[in-house]
Amino acid sequence: MKMASIVLATSVTVLGAGLVTSSAQAKDPALEKLAADWTAAFAKGDARALAGFYTEDAVRVTQEGGVVLGRAAIEKEFAANIAGPWKGAKIAIKIGSTQAMSADIAVNEGTWEVSGTGPDGKPMTLNGNYVNTLVKKAGAWVIASNAAVPVAPSPTK
Repeated sequence: MKMASIVLATSVTVLGAGLVTSSAQAKDPALEKLAADWTAAFAKGDARALAGFYTEDAVRVTQEGGVVLGRAAIEKEFAANIAGPWKGAKIAIKIGSTQAMSADIAVNEGTWEVSGTGPDGKPMTLNGNYVNTLVKKAGAWVIASNAAVPVAPSPTK
């Protein structure tokens, strides 16, 4: 199972449940909805719904350093991953902070953990950090860019 690619979606996945404007945190229902809806679409394996949470010209940087440009390409990648390495995978997101850049732009970070079955048929878990740039369109947050960074494996001795 090419779990590394899963990580990428994960980063996307979770946008923020809170909006941080300084040291105080205020909840933003639109961000909470985006996070919940993205996670639900991942659980259902719905590539079209997942891609719908991105802007038409979104940029996604994978943990392998690949770049996916545009909603159509993101949907195609999600569909291939859901049919292959992500099949049956589960995702858990821990939302970090969200920094408002303006009324319609925010940057969100957090952590992710994806679990599933590896290519050898054994259970495996991957985790890391994500960062998303969000824009508000028609009152709803959508993902303009995201990047996922897996936790580096410990060096062998």
